[in-house]
Amino acid sequence: MFTFQSIQEITDGVWINHPKDRTVSLQKGAFDSRKIEDAEIFFAWKGENSDGHQYIDQLPGSSIKLVIVEKEVKLDAQIAVLKVPDTQQALAELAKFLTGEFRGKIVNITGSSGKTTAKSWLTHILQDNYNVLTNIGSFNNHIGCPITILNVNEKHDLIILEMGTSGLGELDLLSSIAPADISVLLNVGSAHLGEFGSKENTYRAKLEIFNHQKPSAISIIPFNDDKIKEGYPFKNYQYFGIGSPEYSWKTISIDPVTKKQQIQFQTPEGSKSIWVNQIGDYVGETLSALLAICYFLGLKWNDISGKLAILPQEKGRSTFVKGLNHVTLLDDVYNANPDSMINMLNTICQLDYKNCIGIVGNLAEMDEGLKESADFIVENIPDKLTGLLLNGETGKILAPLIQKKHKNIEVNYFGDLSEMIKAALPLCEENAVIGIKGSRSAHLERVLYALKGELVSCNLERCGLLQMCHLCDQLKNDT
Repeated sequence: MFTFQSIQEITDGVWINHPKDRTVSLQKGAFDSRKIEDAEIFFAWKGENSDGHQYIDQLPGSSIKLVIVEKEVKLDAQIAVLKVPDTQQALAELAKFLTGEFRGKIVNITGSSGKTTAKSWLTHILQDNYNVLTNIGSFNNHIGCPITILNVNEKHDLIILEMGTSGLGELDLLSSIAPADISVLLNVGSAHLGEFGSKENTYRAKLEIFNHQKPSAISIIPFNDDKIKEGYPFKNYQYFGIGSPEYSWKTISIDPVTKKQQIQFQTPEGSKSIWVNQIGDYVGETLSALLAICYFLGLKWNDISGKLAILPQEKGRSTFVKGLNHVTLLDDVYNANPDSMINMLNTICQLDYKNCIGIVGNLAEMDEGLKESADFIVENIPDKLTGLLLNGETGKILAPLIQKKHKNIEVNYFGDLSEMIKAALPLCEENAVIGIKGSRSAHLERVLYALKGELVSCNLERCGLLQMCHLCDQLKNDT
């Protein structure tokens, strides 16, 4: 928690509107004037698409007591205004100050895929033993992580931060803001990610999460990735995943009716087996990493096994639902990259259905480094797949390549989303499972709604809103 005085000192700011009492305590921050809630500090800065300074006239009457800006503004004297050289830098400095004062543990998690799920599951597993502060959703960048930290209070004893990156230097910054007791690298994508420029840079960028750990910290890394092992001089580390001596896993059986799988884990207490309410190889791999975290924190199997059995299921993230004609739908529409697309297809092909069908929209992370990504996808399409419906620019490229390599799979490309929906509807039958996945900008929730028998009026091929359709106030869902 800050005072007006401490914020000025930390940021080296200059008052435009002076506070009446500089010793008054402040907490919680916001940068979106539409989502202030009970925040008391508003950060205004000019971004690529908007300028927060334009919206400060909306703040009077809200909970905001302090506005931090980087250019001259006029605001009612009732709200204090502090001018700083760089608003984002000020936010980072304030967050770093709080983590320096924090006496609990900090866990940082990154990876090419699965980090939001890992964060959510870990929070779920630990919430009975710790008072946890964590990111909301996938709010994981240079804004989301420090804003999350500004919510910390004296009751919290554990901070779990999902950290994302799209280029070199970003995780270095985030890890410096929140020096970790435990740093976790879940995976590095098998396909090239264009933002990084090269595969080598992808590894370099992900490994930055270990740059600013506390001296006593532990690094948790996948056993089956030699490039990660070679890429960083780990002093104190723990392997997880298949082949790991202490935290390995294997699937024993899958129940196609309940959509549960029985997983056997190797732990410091020996072999443990449990049924979990999620299926897919990513489940065992992710949980083996989370087990390493839990044991490092001093917990035992009996402390956490009950939570492992009932993992939270989030809309758009590998959730099974029923559709038209009793078809089984895998709702995995929240986001997509080449690795997570293949994981989704493998998941539906593990189930005992006559027809296993994938519906895949545009993969934004293929837009650059296209050849390497396309080659990876084509080589890893599961043979059990019976049909694949593709949409978007990447779908146009992938369709002929997949059809050439996998002649047993019926592959179709649709330039129009409504045409893809028309083709998918006859595939809805009781002996079929359909997995649906695409980048957020593709908003394939509309396909999901259609296959559930719900009417949606929105027919945009791609949408600029980076949110789920069910959160969109422009969507008319006539259910």
